[in-house]
Amino acid sequence: MESLRSLKEGATELYERHPKACIGAAGATTAALVAAYAWRRAANYVPATGPYSPDTLPADAYDAAVVGAGPSGAVCGYFLAKGGGKVAVLDKETFPRDKYCGDAVCTPAIRILEEMGVLKELIDNNEAHFADAGGFVSPTGTSYIGVSKQKLGEAAACAVKRLHLDHRVAKNAQRNGADLKEGFEVTDAAFDKANGLWTVTSATGAKVRARTLVIADGATSRLATKLGYCKAPPKGVCSRAFVEGGSHNTNFDGVCFYPKWSLPGYAAIFRHPNDELNYCYYLIPCGEEGMCGDVKESDLARLHNDAIKNDPFISQALGPNAKLERMRAASLRCGSQGVPCTVDDHLLIVGDAAGHIDPLTGEGIHTAMMGGKAAAQTILDMRRTGDFSKQSCKSFERRWQHLFGHDFSLSQRMAEVVYKYPIILDAVASEMQRKGDSMMAKWAEIMTCMQPKTYFLRPDIATQLGIAVVREFFAQKVFGKPDRYTLKTSAPTKKTA
Repeated sequence: MESLRSLKEGATELYERHPKACIGAAGATTAALVAAYAWRRAANYVPATGPYSPDTLPADAYDAAVVGAGPSGAVCGYFLAKGGGKVAVLDKETFPRDKYCGDAVCTPAIRILEEMGVLKELIDNNEAHFADAGGFVSPTGTSYIGVSKQKLGEAAACAVKRLHLDHRVAKNAQRNGADLKEGFEVTDAAFDKANGLWTVTSATGAKVRARTLVIADGATSRLATKLGYCKAPPKGVCSRAFVEGGSHNTNFDGVCFYPKWSLPGYAAIFRHPNDELNYCYYLIPCGEEGMCGDVKESDLARLHNDAIKNDPFISQALGPNAKLERMRAASLRCGSQGVPCTVDDHLLIVGDAAGHIDPLTGEGIHTAMMGGKAAAQTILDMRRTGDFSKQSCKSFERRWQHLFGHDFSLSQRMAEVVYKYPIILDAVASEMQRKGDSMMAKWAEIMTCMQPKTYFLRPDIATQLGIAVVREFFAQKVFGKPDRYTLKTSAPTKKTA
């Protein structure tokens, strides 16, 4: 009370001595607040009405043409059709078709699959394996494998082959009213401003007209590039090789390996049904332009193949008799890289095409599905108002930013920090060894998007992590804690292109 009384007396004295200055400062502050509020209202303004109500849609046209029937496009098509929209989902392939990916489906995607009824299909057909026992190996070889499900109450992820996942989601969208057009390779799209319609053309000359164009054709996105929305090729890359069940030594559901020479990238092994494995390697854009830490995209095959025989932890998990398929690779467009804006008049860009991949983990299935659902909600809203302008389409950007995009900048910074200070990962692994599954569960929540990356900034988490880093520093620098990676193997020779 005494401090409040002193503050009040001080303010009164200041006003009595300089009344005009105080009034001017108050007025300027108020004006600035009003201006900021007005700017925010204008930026978020969504027209209440427009010229394109559903009854103006030509009989042969759709509310939306979705180019690409992967997780983002098919989920968008499903929720659009369920909401009463007329939607065509176009894909150049015929399902089932493969996609090279780590196959880890995080909790947010699991919940969407459950909402769609697809999760039950995957389980009933033995196409999904939930990760109960998992963990990671740090850059100095400190490891922990726990059962985080006991602390979380649910599995943080499951492994589903994209061959099965994409097929189930696309066909589910079709069964619920989406017009799935397979073998429809889109070569061009043109917008008729006068009529507010896109015309999408295939390689065979077939055409689809729609009020909205949704671009969901993957990380390389030929259509977004052709239309000028994608400004640069993707800068990340990942590998995949399935391992035949019964031919390996793996006794866990999922482990990430962080050799220091590929940071912030990593390798991972995920268990599928029937004891099959997915062995994959991720190179995450970081550091100097064109680099993924200390390596380049062109180093992927070398790192992937070297680890099978020479990495002490990966080689042990695979064993000497592992039967692996040939390595396959795919591009990663992380953190909206190269796509400065995901909307325009009558247009939305979703999933990998929009760079909706976490810049720290390289995971993109959950963000693709969340973005696809958000795109459908936005189109249904515009269908009700009749306004499909860029201003209305911006609702989609606000939605995906709120769902996961706000995490991208922090994820990128965390990737840089992990690259420069690998001891942080060592500290987390050591802390897991000390505290068990409770720490593992916190890590799993963040890395599988059950919690945002800002969770690391919570005082209780940040303090715990800070103490762990100090403890690890003394263990390594003062007490000479051995580096198990250095003891068991030497780093692969770094190449430059």
